[in-house]
Amino acid sequence: MKVDRNGKAAALSDEQLDALIKAAPSPRYAALWSIQRWTAARISEALALTWADLNGVVCFRRATTKTKTTRQVPTSPRLAEALAAYRIAWTDEHGHQPAPSERLFPAMGSTTQPMTRQAADKALRSICSALGLQGVSTHSFRRSLAQSAVRRGVPLHVVQRVTGHKSLGSLGEYLDASEAEVLEAIG
Repeated sequence: MKVDRNGKAAALSDEQLDALIKAAPSPRYAALWSIQRWTAARISEALALTWADLNGVVCFRRATTKTKTTRQVPTSPRLAEALAAYRIAWTDEHGHQPAPSERLFPAMGSTTQPMTRQAADKALRSICSALGLQGVSTHSFRRSLAQSAVRRGVPLHVVQRVTGHKSLGSLGEYLDASEAEVLEAIG
């Protein structure tokens, strides 16, 4: 578990993720956390998105991914709903429909400069504190998706495709086993 920004980010349950997104301080953060939840995006990947990167899939361009490979994740119905609501809020905030080149999550007062990682982290920590969630970071969304998918029986190579990990070994770092799962395995 992450303590004082050290260690691994906590993985959250579906209920905790729902509560976190519901408690978001604005539609911007609800959409950001929804992108991360449903695509396993790293915070830097999510903040780099433009409106052009959404077209039935969320396209993380190779220039913005850690692995320097383009990754496309289909837009789930829940994510599509969150993005549709956010598009309305974005339009209201900026006074015009977003252009393809404009940032999905711009810095305050801009449409072309991305929100900072620090701003995203500060909002997340504030809400987690209010909800009593510990060990959460912006990376918790990736860990949560990977662990949840594996627990539901999704094959590792499919989880790897969603998360964009280059190897199953690096994906394995995200997959903690509960004490009950270890006991079940040994018998």
